[in-house]
Amino acid sequence: MAAYPYKFEPIYKERIWGGRNIERLFARSLPAVGTIGESWELADLAEGVSVVANGPSAGMTLADLTCKCGPELLGAARQLQNGRFPLLLKYLDANDRLSLQVHPDAEAAASIGAGAVPKAECWYVLESRGLIVDEQTKGKISRVMGRPGSVVYKGLKPGVTAEQFRRAALGMGDSIESLVRQKEVRAGDFLYLPAGMVHALGAGMVVAEVQTPSDTTYRVTDWGRGRETHLSESLKCIRFDDPDAPPPGAAGETLVATEFFTVAIRSAEGSAILPGGRCAALMFLEGAGGATIRHGGKVEPATTVRSGDTVLLPAALTTPTLQTPGRCTWLEVTLPERST
Repeated sequence: MAAYPYKFEPIYKERIWGGRNIERLFARSLPAVGTIGESWELADLAEGVSVVANGPSAGMTLADLTCKCGPELLGAARQLQNGRFPLLLKYLDANDRLSLQVHPDAEAAASIGAGAVPKAECWYVLESRGLIVDEQTKGKISRVMGRPGSVVYKGLKPGVTAEQFRRAALGMGDSIESLVRQKEVRAGDFLYLPAGMVHALGAGMVVAEVQTPSDTTYRVTDWGRGRETHLSESLKCIRFDDPDAPPPGAAGETLVATEFFTVAIRSAEGSAILPGGRCAALMFLEGAGGATIRHGGKVEPATTVRSGDTVLLPAALTTPTLQTPGRCTWLEVTLPERST
């Protein structure tokens, strides 16, 4: 199969906390009804598999690409034991705050069983519209354009114990909200969320999310909205001694470097050299209108991109380049290579 930069059809997920901001930010046509909380840009899960949208492989799933292309796609990157592609990339539109939740590491997943899969993730903030409290609606959060940044919940305050947290989750003693660190964030901020860290997006935010391919999520609280919570499983996952440390491997344009993925923020005007000889995913965040990707000095049609597009560069491409008429910004996500 001929290798080239692959684009994919978005997979939209309706969520009670979602909105319509992905349509506005990226000039997309969302489903006519419903609140869209997630757009899966690159996915290979039972709950959704990406489909190639461009070129000779249009209509092929990411699962088929991974199976049929093998090293041509992944290069020296590690493939998952179940044969699936080892990344999940999304855009999240939090029109209301998400449930306070936690994901398992390998040890917790093994203890819980029942199909639990380890999960680590990170967020790059695209938009933070800010919040105020509307006294006339008895504390209901209202979004206001131009206010200071929205709030994320990220990790526990120092000294919180498992028993204190359990009692709070059951409505006994402290409130859950009082035990969790809250951080005001703005567009351009980055947050790494390792397994075991309780977290939630606050209302009024759109983020790009990079994560391991797992949809295993345990809700601690849903803020009274009535969805199922998972306190027993959550307590097996939460790291009560987890400090609010900087993302591992952060330096320069590199936002985080883990055993699962490395994420960097890139920008260019005119032209840029893209990763060659290794598998990489690019999430174009802004300024990509009219940009094109070429590779190998070939005369094949260039791959056109626009803001909001996610492009997968197979390892078989040795010299991909980006040409852009204006300043363009993107996330570059690469996979760790197998140790020799």
